[in-house]
Amino acid sequence: MNNESSPLGLLEAETILYIKLGQGGEFVKKCFTGNPHTMKLDYRTVPHALCMDGDWSAVHEFLTKEGHSASTSTNHLRQIRSFYEEGESTVWVTFHDNKLWWCQAETEITIDEQNIKSRRVKGEWSDENIAGEKLLFGNLSGELLTTKAYRGTICKVPSEYVLRKINNQLSGDAEEIKTLTAALQTKIAGLIQKLYWNDLELFVDLVFRQSGWRRVSYLGKQEKTIDLDLESTVTGERGVVQVKARSTLEEFRAYEKELEGFRKDYQKVFYVCPRPEKGLQNLKSETGTVLYFSDKLAELAISAGLVDWLIKKCG
Repeated sequence: MNNESSPLGLLEAETILYIKLGQGGEFVKKCFTGNPHTMKLDYRTVPHALCMDGDWSAVHEFLTKEGHSASTSTNHLRQIRSFYEEGESTVWVTFHDNKLWWCQAETEITIDEQNIKSRRVKGEWSDENIAGEKLLFGNLSGELLTTKAYRGTICKVPSEYVLRKINNQLSGDAEEIKTLTAALQTKIAGLIQKLYWNDLELFVDLVFRQSGWRRVSYLGKQEKTIDLDLESTVTGERGVVQVKARSTLEEFRAYEKELEGFRKDYQKVFYVCPRPEKGLQNLKSETGTVLYFSDKLAELAISAGLVDWLIKKCG
C-alpha cells in the first residue's frame, strides 16, 4: 500500500488514531472491500457543509441542540474534527477479525445520500506489518486492545508502540533481551553438545515432556530405530524420537529408510542430534522428519526451564 515511509522503508507518522468503522463495525465490509478502500464516519445528522467550512463553534452548537451536554458535545466535536482535519500522514487503526488493521487516508471528504462521511484510503487497509506478518491480537499488548471497548468513534492510541508493531520493530529493552537470549542460546547449545549419551537421552526426554509429550515407552535398547515412543497429551498424536550425539548425512538417510515401516503408525518423527556433520547440518527434510540440532535444542531448553538442569550436569 502507499504510505509515508522513510528511506529505509519504515512507516513514519506523528499521529496515530483509532477509528471505529460504524456501530458494531457496520462499515467494515464496505471500507475493506470497496473500490477504493475507504474510511467512514457516521455522525450523519451533522451538517457536512459546516465541517468543511471549519465552523466548529456552529457544529458544537448543533450538537448541543441535539440534546448533548456541553462536555459530550465537545467530545463529539473532537472526533469529528479529527476526521476532517487530520492530514495524509496520520495513521488510522481499527480492529477486525482478531487483527489490527491500519491505513493512511487522503484528505478529500465526500458524503453519501445518508450524509455518512468518507475519506479515500491511500492504497488499502492492511492487517500486516511491513514484513508481511499478520498483526494478530495474540501479539498485541493488552493496553492497545482495551481500545476495542472504546464507546466513541475516534481516540488516541499508544503511538510509539503501534508504529513499532507496524514497522516490525522492538523497544530498546525488548531488543536488548532478544540479543541476550541469542547469546544465552549459543552458550546453552555448547552445554548440550557436551552431554554424555545417557544424559543426552534424559535431557531429550525432559524437553519433550515439558512440551506436552508423554513417553509411552523407552525402546533404545530393544529397537535401534526408536529411542522414545511418545504420545501428545493434547492431541493424542503419536511420535517417535531417535537421539544421536553425532550423526552424518549418510546415517540419517539410513535411519529414514529403516523408519519407513513405522510412519503409518506415527504422526510425528523427530531426529535429535546436537552435533550433526556438515552435510546433515544444512539439510531440510523432505519426508516430514523434524530435525532438532543444538540451536533448536537450546531454544527448547530455555522454554522448558532446563537451564539449571544443564548447568548442574555440565558445570
